[in-house]
Amino acid sequence: MTVPAMSVVGSRISEIQSQFRRNMPAASSFADTLRAAETEAASDTVYTVEAMAMPSTGPSMSVPIGMLGTPITVSGGAIAGPVSGSWSNLLPAAGRGWASQIESAAEHAGLDPRLLAAMIWQESGFDPEAVSPSGAIGLTQLMPATAGGLEVDPWDTTENLEGGARYLAWAIDEFGSVELGLAAYNAGPNRVRAAGGIPEIPETRAYVPRVLDYYRQLGGVA
Repeated sequence: MTVPAMSVVGSRISEIQSQFRRNMPAASSFADTLRAAETEAASDTVYTVEAMAMPSTGPSMSVPIGMLGTPITVSGGAIAGPVSGSWSNLLPAAGRGWASQIESAAEHAGLDPRLLAAMIWQESGFDPEAVSPSGAIGLTQLMPATAGGLEVDPWDTTENLEGGARYLAWAIDEFGSVELGLAAYNAGPNRVRAAGGIPEIPETRAYVPRVLDYYRQLGGVA
């Protein structure tokens, strides 16, 4: 796994902050705000495996996917080329109506829309009214504290999508790989840092390969 240089990470965080910051105090960085929100939310998070099959994990865990415009090397590969519009036809019926908004949010965050769609597929099954037992809200299942750190309204579907996309993009840049970025999205960045990798949380260990499997189903294969 190749981790981006700190200058690249810092540049990306600055770009995200400048594009999406609303009324965030000047003394707080985008990363600091997210970390504070995650710390606040961590004590309230309950990890359970809800209606989720436990896929087998193996060498396919390390797959060459990542952010458009900023290829991330994962186990020796890079992401696929341009995204075809036909990917939305591969979504389940519940997701097709959200394809254009997913594509817009992904474009703003610099993500492959198929990766964002795959994450939403796993997070909420494309149900904008979904609320988890731990309080995560909407399509991208933002915790209230995380939504606050992102300065978005998690009940507004457009803001929920934008916030979830920005958060996933930040997590991928922060940890240098799609796998760890997804793990941070699910378990929180502090747990990924503490574990030095994907935490030994059953939900998270199942979550990462499941999202990557959905990504492949949407044509995200390098």
